[in-house]
Amino acid sequence: MDAIILAAGRGTRMSSIEKPKCLLDIGGKTIIDYQLSCFKEIGINNIFVITGYNFNMIQDHLKDRVNFLYNPDYATTNNLHTLWIARKALHDDFICVYADLFFDKQILQSCIDNKNDICLVIERNTRDETMRIKINGGTITQVNKLIPKEDANGNFIGMAKFTKKCIPSLFEEISKLINNDNQNLYYTSAIESMIAKGQQINFVETNGLTWFDIDEQYELEQAKSAYQKMVGIGS
Repeated sequence: MDAIILAAGRGTRMSSIEKPKCLLDIGGKTIIDYQLSCFKEIGINNIFVITGYNFNMIQDHLKDRVNFLYNPDYATTNNLHTLWIARKALHDDFICVYADLFFDKQILQSCIDNKNDICLVIERNTRDETMRIKINGGTITQVNKLIPKEDANGNFIGMAKFTKKCIPSLFEEISKLINNDNQNLYYTSAIESMIAKGQQINFVETNGLTWFDIDEQYELEQAKSAYQKMVGIGS
């Protein structure tokens, strides 16, 4: 199994920082170093990091520990285009995570262990500024930010697994969206296109385990506290 880390964005809601969010420190370790350690502990060693904003800082930090890809249009596009960059690199089942996602390793393990072709990790309690989901009949029927909070069945945390069987159809839908000049879409738009064609989208839940999509300073502080508890600092 491979892993993709989407690390091209700038993170405008933390405008005071001048480095990619994945390089923020959570207590003696950067977010991306923590992600890599989780992948490697589970046995995933072929890892692609797709960079954009201040890409040299990520490359200088990680050196030869990962495979690098680059989205030259990171400033004017969203992660639909970033994932598109990986279309020629992926030939195996893969996990895709946002570079600013802090998560309990057990969440990653449960996603990998799921036997379905496509599996999104969700949390039932919706949070503000998240990608919301609708569920019907035990599968996901919608995944976007426009679902009203009161109508949502939960939110997508930014971690998904795809089997290699689904790679052609995933990138076919991404290609269609890009060719229609959709610049600011998330890759979940391609997932919704797959749903419209009958693809089943399964999910696993976080089950109360810790995760943070780190967009603002207070979320970084919460992630630091959670990480310190995990490694026994200050206990």
